[in-house]
Amino acid sequence: MSFTRRHFLQSLGAGAVLLATGFPGLGRAAGRKIVILGAGFGGSTAAKYLKMLDPSLQVTLVDRAAAHVSCVMSNEVIVGMRDISSITLPHKTVADKYGVTFVQAEIQGLDATRKTVRTSAGDLAYDKLIVSPGISMDYDEKQGFDAEMRQSAPHAWIGGPQTLQLRDMLANVKKGDTLLIRTPKVIYRCPPGPYERICLISDFAKQRGCKVVALDPNPGIASKAPLFRAAFEELYKDVLTYIPGVTVTAFDKGKKALVTDKGQFTANVMNFIPDQKAGELAFALGLVPEGQKWAPVSPITFESAAFKDVYVIGDAIDSSITEMPKSGTIANGMAKLLAENILRDFAGAEPVPPLIGNSCYSMVSREEGIYIATVYAYDPAVKRIVVRNGASAIPPVRTAENFRNHSSWGANILYDSFL
Repeated sequence: MSFTRRHFLQSLGAGAVLLATGFPGLGRAAGRKIVILGAGFGGSTAAKYLKMLDPSLQVTLVDRAAAHVSCVMSNEVIVGMRDISSITLPHKTVADKYGVTFVQAEIQGLDATRKTVRTSAGDLAYDKLIVSPGISMDYDEKQGFDAEMRQSAPHAWIGGPQTLQLRDMLANVKKGDTLLIRTPKVIYRCPPGPYERICLISDFAKQRGCKVVALDPNPGIASKAPLFRAAFEELYKDVLTYIPGVTVTAFDKGKKALVTDKGQFTANVMNFIPDQKAGELAFALGLVPEGQKWAPVSPITFESAAFKDVYVIGDAIDSSITEMPKSGTIANGMAKLLAENILRDFAGAEPVPPLIGNSCYSMVSREEGIYIATVYAYDPAVKRIVVRNGASAIPPVRTAENFRNHSSWGANILYDSFL
């Protein structure tokens, strides 16, 4: 069948009704303790929806930071289109509004036998533990990617200080300067994100009289390829040089240059987005097997392969069980499903198999945008979460309407996750 945004919205509506109506037996979880580690799109949404579904639950949300700085829409901050305050969400908001206990602390360890988490604020006992650790960067220090290089070529792929650092670096460029972006190799957080950044920085470069070089280790554009390719060729052909299939072999600190199999590249501003792996917390808690980069989980319940009653959601999960991208929208959807399935488990009911919608808008300039909409479902034949038959669509061209819709989409996902 052909897939439209109407079908996509209908699929989201079905999930909303499911969460709103619950199931027979809901309410048997009174007093059960849920501890959530990591208060990003996955963790914050899980805390919010668990309390919405059953206010009697004792839900504790733990994060080292007092607020989440969104990666979603952070590219706009980098090029001066929005202030970082607009994507900074205090965890206290969800805690106060829904009766969640928020603990700002460092997470120090897990005793899955005793079902306790050690934190700098004390031990926390749980009946169910949700871990939403996000991503970490997978640098190769043997190739010169040490602390000095990381400071001089920020990735800005986790919202926060590096977002502002890259913004300030761009603000100081001069006419004739070269701006270099290295995109990560798949699999990484937010597949279209690097290409949106290339577009917005190229738009910025046009205004400043600069040049942009984009080095991509992938064989081609990894997401929304026809639309981004059109933007590169039609909007930025005079300022942007996009080179796919590039392998970076070293960082020459003396020359402040990237050494690659296609030559050596220097720049006045370098934005090096490294390859990625699960957040460091996933490794520290033993959720990632030795030699692997991502946390294996059940494709139905998201329960960790390492420990019973421990669940991993969001960007950190192993993509071998799913075709879903690593994105804020997917983390939000996984959290909602897990919230219901935890309550179903307490009530002795079978879990609901995944049916998760993903929508993602990207800007290709300060005036036009694009999107992708996809529905994913668990397929028992392959035991994976895959694209539902025909349930994926992108628009034929970039439009000003999609630029406007981008702002609404971003505001909605932030509201649903953090407010």
